[in-house]
Amino acid sequence: MNPKETSKVVLLSGDDERQSWNTFVTHSRWGHALQSWEWGEFKQSMGWHAVRISIQRGGQILAGEQLLLKPLPSLPLTIAYLPKGPVVDLTDEPLTQKLFTAIHQVARGHQAIFLKIEPNLLDDDGAHGLLKRYGFTPTVHTNQPRSTIVIDLAEQRDVLFGNMRNTTRKLIQRASRNGVQIDRGGSSDLDALYEMMAAAAKRKGHSIHEKRFYQQEWHAFQATDSIHLLVARYQGKVVAVKMVLVFADTSMHLWGGVSATGRRVYANHLLQWAAIQWAMENGCTYCDLWGIPDQVGEMLKADQAIPKARYDGLWGTYMFKRGFGGNVVYYVGAYDYAYRTRLYWLGMNLLVRNRSVSQVSGWMERLFGGL
Repeated sequence: MNPKETSKVVLLSGDDERQSWNTFVTHSRWGHALQSWEWGEFKQSMGWHAVRISIQRGGQILAGEQLLLKPLPSLPLTIAYLPKGPVVDLTDEPLTQKLFTAIHQVARGHQAIFLKIEPNLLDDDGAHGLLKRYGFTPTVHTNQPRSTIVIDLAEQRDVLFGNMRNTTRKLIQRASRNGVQIDRGGSSDLDALYEMMAAAAKRKGHSIHEKRFYQQEWHAFQATDSIHLLVARYQGKVVAVKMVLVFADTSMHLWGGVSATGRRVYANHLLQWAAIQWAMENGCTYCDLWGIPDQVGEMLKADQAIPKARYDGLWGTYMFKRGFGGNVVYYVGAYDYAYRTRLYWLGMNLLVRNRSVSQVSGWMERLFGGL
């Protein structure tokens, strides 16, 4: 690469560019699975449009992002979204400005009302300052979990097991004594995963995606052998399922479900431990247990004590996951950039609770569908 050569904006769309894009995202410090080519294909199957914008010099990708655009039905407008991006060193101002200029040009060309970004950056004053410098405004309306638990797999297996809470270790052992068996699953187990998740959502009073969401996610990554299902069986029946996505050096526990029988025999505890061991055996360095309440990260940042027993909302999920050790990771959160200022602020002022980008899209359609 000639350092004197001028960098240029290149849009990637051909399937022959998949490998170079994924290689760039995988090896970047700021890369993430949600910026992979396959994630874009998955979102396109769900009604989004993916645009991959790169800054290149001498054929080498220096920075990039996978911009997702959600058309609003019956309206010539879209919502632009950048999950876990952009993939760029924000401290490199000339490079970042060039990338954001290209992003804004594409978003405006698709009549976007606003752009939401959720960078793959940890929460700190420096990151917040950089995002504001580039014209973004912080927002509480997040789509990805801001807090998670990450386990460092560098330790030996017995050390990881010893780092767990005593109760968690006992329940893992009890599940094994109960006769719970762990196997590799396949696409035929997606129905069981969805049914368990739907039952839990009804019981806890929260919503989940439609079944097609999980099916299409599986289909998009299956060819790369980076997505896997692990199942727990009890007396020959599937009683718990976990979906794991591997990206770079990290195993991410995206989705999981357990039946009433599975809860009774503690199958989910054994399944979680098996998934952690599976990640170690398959060369992963970290295991991301995925979402926990954002309040956990907020409280740790404020040096506040975390409740020892709280089970409303996502707190039950946190109480389960924290038993396996690891550290809480808190991200910078979401930032917005408004293109149609009046429409944007009208929408934000009317949103009285946290909603995902997809929900905002549906809300905008209902509000402006008659115009």
